Amino acid sequence: MTEIGKINKPEADTYKNRKKIYFVRNLYLPKSATDKYKSIYNRYWKEVEEHLTKIEAAGKVSKIFCESLYMSGKEARRVLKSMNAALEKIIQKKIEEGAELAPLEDKDIFGSYVDWNNCMMVIRTQKVYDTIQEHLKSVVKDRFKYIKSVLEKNIGKAEAAMLIMRGEDRELLELPDDIELFLISPPAYDDLQQFLRDRDEGREYWRA
Repeated sequence: MTEIGKINKPEADTYKNRKKIYFVRNLYLPKSATDKYKSIYNRYWKEVEEHLTKIEAAGKVSKIFCESLYMSGKEARRVLKSMNAALEKIIQKKIEEGAELAPLEDKDIFGSYVDWNNCMMVIRTQKVYDTIQEHLKSVVKDRFKYIKSVLEKNIGKAEAAMLIMRGEDRELLELPDDIELFLISPPAYDDLQQFLRDRDEGREYWRA
């Protein structure tokens, strides 16, 4: 894995003929977020856009995949805008530059994933927790197996794709061996982590 801040132009040239994923951690803006969080959040997405422009020296983004989206076209952009307007603006710009926003999830698998996670939030007994945890582990496995297959089938030779997911989910995703992964990690992300360490109330905003 390569971080954008650690690649220069000669190195970028070596990746032009390879399959590439530019990974962006997805951050959301809850209605209850503090002004400090909002400031870091807005700067984060601005810096993400700037870093994407730099990393595209290794290849322009031609495909875009985003967590939660199993639809395409106008419906996908409408759902995306309702979830994360800042991200939607970046994606819209990439679409105008010629990129395609493609479905990443399977509707049924993702629906089960959301349902089991919701169940975990209302558990009262250990026995029920253990049962639901087993179901959740199974659907998580199915979800990431499906996502891997989507990336494998839809990223062609020398293509660059943008993948937006929660940071913790990237650790669960096994990428095809022939895909190079670049992590878009701007300074604002480090500032956000520090904010969460310093202010207990920030932790809930990170999980939202």
